[in-house]
Amino acid sequence: MKRKELAFDPNFEREHELLSKEYSDTFDKELLTITKKEPDSKDPLLALRCRVSFPIYEKINLIYKQFSNGYEIDLNEMLIILLDDSGENFLRLPSEAENPRKFLKKVFCWNTVKNMQERKFIKPFSAEIISEFNPKLSNLSTWTKNKVQGNYELKSYLKSCGLLLISPWALIADSSKTRIINSWNRCGEGELKLREVEKIYDSYIKIYKKEKEDYKNRTGKISGWYPDENFLLSLDPPQENIKNLLLIDKALRQYIAGADNARNFENNEESQLESFQENDDEFSGKEIAKKVDQILKIYSSKTIKNLIENDKKKWEKDISRKDAWELYGEGYSQRDIASRCDHKQAWVSKLIPEKKISEEIAQDAAFELLKINDFSSLKNDPDGIERFVDGLKNHLLNPELQEEGSILRKIIKEEINK
Repeated sequence: MKRKELAFDPNFEREHELLSKEYSDTFDKELLTITKKEPDSKDPLLALRCRVSFPIYEKINLIYKQFSNGYEIDLNEMLIILLDDSGENFLRLPSEAENPRKFLKKVFCWNTVKNMQERKFIKPFSAEIISEFNPKLSNLSTWTKNKVQGNYELKSYLKSCGLLLISPWALIADSSKTRIINSWNRCGEGELKLREVEKIYDSYIKIYKKEKEDYKNRTGKISGWYPDENFLLSLDPPQENIKNLLLIDKALRQYIAGADNARNFENNEESQLESFQENDDEFSGKEIAKKVDQILKIYSSKTIKNLIENDKKKWEKDISRKDAWELYGEGYSQRDIASRCDHKQAWVSKLIPEKKISEEIAQDAAFELLKINDFSSLKNDPDGIERFVDGLKNHLLNPELQEEGSILRKIIKEEINK
């Protein structure tokens, strides 16, 4: 990665003092206003593209620093995915004619971006960020970093490395009310009272699912949704911006990580993408929940038994492997296990890959559960099956869903003690 000097129109450069003026949120808003007022001009949009590039790098670098010790992720691979704007003044866009190999050369200006929006295909990533930027909701830097975290291609790459990220909006929606209350009581910041947080959460849950579905139908994408003005104003009480939602998100992440080891709320992972227990429309009834638990425990016992039996062969040479399994069963975090066993966290993650284990169990259990009438309709819905499997994974790993802690840890503890 390297810096690139860009050729702005000298008059535009002088008028807006690009080389000397200190950049600010106000200046970003001014640039956006000029970009839309002069839709055929490349320069104001080019300036915004420059402004977007550094937060992209900053966010990717933070994710890499946060997780590179525990996951085999490559910084260059991550940068290549999202830093795809080379600062050119023109774009080669596919022609609307029948010949797919024919391209049109277009000035990289606001009108071209709007044309890409109509086609529902916007590249490079900087153009997507700017096209959706709403300065009433957030500053450009925060907006960019949230778009990075929600980017489908980046999440797909990280998922292939065993790392799952979740946006603030999905984390709030995927959290139970109990978790919301506990996280705010323990980690909440700012002037919001708990009762206000509960009201915001209740109204958020009511409209989030429909908004996401509308977004999917409108854009064809399942990630990248961002709360707009109408969404925020429909909350109870109405919200002027995303500030309070981000505070709730921050409290949730600190609570999940443990207040003593809280990580920056912008750089966290979360293993579940959809909530299983809270989806009352699709999954309800004590008997169904009982059946789900029963199937999960059967497949968990089978999978975990095989894992531990295979690992036992190495315990004589390295007793810390046994200690790690026992500590995990007792509820210790990977960081605490690594410290107690005198190993790095990556060693624990490799020894007990909880996300990989839960994925295998969830897939086996889902195959069995689809035979039940209550779930049979999902057979013809690939996206529904994926959400179902993710929900089962969450059910396995989430300690709040069971009185005795997570199902996965409970089964591991039982198998270790046999």
